[in-house]
Amino acid sequence: MRWLPLVCALALAGCAYELVHNGAINQSRADEIQAGIQRIRGLTFKRPVPLVLETRKQAETTLIDDINRDYTDRQLQTDGQAGALVGLFPAGIDLKAEMVRLLKSQVAGFYDPHGKRMMMVEGAANLGIWTDATEFLLQRDLVGEMLLAHEYTHALQDQHFGLEAALDKIKNNDDRSLALKSVAEGDATLAGFGYVAGAMDAATADQVTSRLEDLPRAFAAETKDVPEGLSAPLIFQYSAGARFVTYAFHRGGWAAVNALYRQPPQSSQQIMHPELYFDRPTPPDEIRLAGYAKTLAGWTEVDDNCIGELLLQVIVQRNLGKQAPALAVLDRWSGDRMLTLRKGPALTVLWMLSFSDDHSAAQFAALYVSLLDRLLGQSTAHRVDYRDNAVLVLIGESARRFFELAPAVWAATTIRHAPRTGPPLVTTLAAYPVFLANR
Repeated sequence: MRWLPLVCALALAGCAYELVHNGAINQSRADEIQAGIQRIRGLTFKRPVPLVLETRKQAETTLIDDINRDYTDRQLQTDGQAGALVGLFPAGIDLKAEMVRLLKSQVAGFYDPHGKRMMMVEGAANLGIWTDATEFLLQRDLVGEMLLAHEYTHALQDQHFGLEAALDKIKNNDDRSLALKSVAEGDATLAGFGYVAGAMDAATADQVTSRLEDLPRAFAAETKDVPEGLSAPLIFQYSAGARFVTYAFHRGGWAAVNALYRQPPQSSQQIMHPELYFDRPTPPDEIRLAGYAKTLAGWTEVDDNCIGELLLQVIVQRNLGKQAPALAVLDRWSGDRMLTLRKGPALTVLWMLSFSDDHSAAQFAALYVSLLDRLLGQSTAHRVDYRDNAVLVLIGESARRFFELAPAVWAATTIRHAPRTGPPLVTTLAAYPVFLANR
């Protein structure tokens, strides 16, 4: 499913009059910011980054072109339908329209990784959700400076670390993409604030992180009509990303931040719990779902993805409430793989999840079957099964053919555990007894 925003360099602020005035960019001021961000960030541009001013309409067209370049309307339609089946999105969502609406509502300037140019949006003067975060810096009009410094940092990331190419390689893993985007946005957020503060040190990084703690609440208030499955991962990149990058900065300054691109975090879980990256490295399990082809002959695989802890959290919260006690079990997520198959207009979902222990898998199985019963009722077949520390979710035709399909999937699927040292361990699940969580 490709429901994460596609422009990793999206900015969420306004445009200061010092940079854009009477329909023109103050190029000398922009050059000063470009020089300053190189000093703050400790990186130099390898090639020029053109800065252009676009109307809001032109910028929106650029963003839509980026979506169309990477994804077909059919892909996004499928992703929206599958997201609704698992509880991430409301039923009947037009995913592409919602993505465009979210981007239109927030964009003020961005680095275009395809055109390798910087864009600022004419007339985007609303400070939006950054007002509280920048309050301690508002002795002068700084929002436009911070915006441009933030976006120039994305250009530096692209030139020095091949950010766009790295994201292209992990297109089919939303959770891993989200982790890398969170590094990029956290880095750019710290650098942008560092530019307007005049320097970046550990104390300033901590101050930025503390100011951003309220960002998810403020963003949710401004985008209350946007599905959480879209808005939550977007704001996560900034708030949780800045906290994660600050964790690295404390350990070695910008050199430690640069090292994150050479060995990126592998999951939103590592962003949410930095100790699982820095102190006791815990990459997610690699799950290879297999054994379904014979039973589902004639069905075509249209998506193969990883959901991750953050989006699991969104699924539970939007269906069971923000304070649901069941949220605690999600910390023990270890990996997942979701396949979506299509036959004509019909979709079916096969989703395997692993947890750190057997008890957590049992808890999640019970939680999720009750969630699906509430969400899908009798309208769509669904089954939840678990063995040892793994959970199998089937929705649609795969659930209707559960007794034929599930044993074959359990027998053929492997879960590859990545230990801290030594070769990976591979678990096969065929030997464990079946428990039907919703029989």
